[in-house]
Amino acid sequence: MKTNDGAGKRPKRRRERHNRESPDVRRKSLIQATMRSIAKYGYAGTTIGKICAEAQVSRGLINHHFGSKEELIRQSYKELCDEWVFQTRDMLRETRDPEDKMRAMLRVSFGPALFKQEYLGIWVGFWSVIGKSPTLRKLNRELYNQDRVAFQKIFEEIAAKRGKAIDSRRAAISLIALMDGLWLQWCLDPKGFTADEAVAACLDLVTHTFA
Repeated sequence: MKTNDGAGKRPKRRRERHNRESPDVRRKSLIQATMRSIAKYGYAGTTIGKICAEAQVSRGLINHHFGSKEELIRQSYKELCDEWVFQTRDMLRETRDPEDKMRAMLRVSFGPALFKQEYLGIWVGFWSVIGKSPTLRKLNRELYNQDRVAFQKIFEEIAAKRGKAIDSRRAAISLIALMDGLWLQWCLDPKGFTADEAVAACLDLVTHTFA
């Protein structure tokens, strides 16, 4: 007679895999789930329940690792900002020529890794609440200042190379504003223009700055 060795055993839960993960991996997983939820439902629609469903975990795990939804949101936005810095600056440190660096940063900004609906949807979701959140506003200000300083430095290096005198701070502010506007408009209507057209528009601004 055949015996059922599995008789009486409880089926394994899917979430048990999270119990074997390190705390850092669990936090990363929850942050990624938060970003996906914001991209899908917007900031207002991203509830603890939806984050838990996206990550396939219990509410207790979020409380254990972050203490509150607000802290999870803060760390998620910081992760998003850190990823932006890594993609647009850290990966381009070996590029020496300032004009090549400018073109490379613009191509990355409108490249396939960043210029896509799900990624831009995360940014738009956070942007919708930054004005009401002092914590997120502080992180956003820090990122903006880092971006402005980075682009201002490149404008200064190009100006020195070409022997031109420009207002590099104003040029950086203008370029960032154009990039943000293109991101937002494309997120609203992806058929409005292509990534190549977005890069060309930004390079036009750079060209006119030195005209």
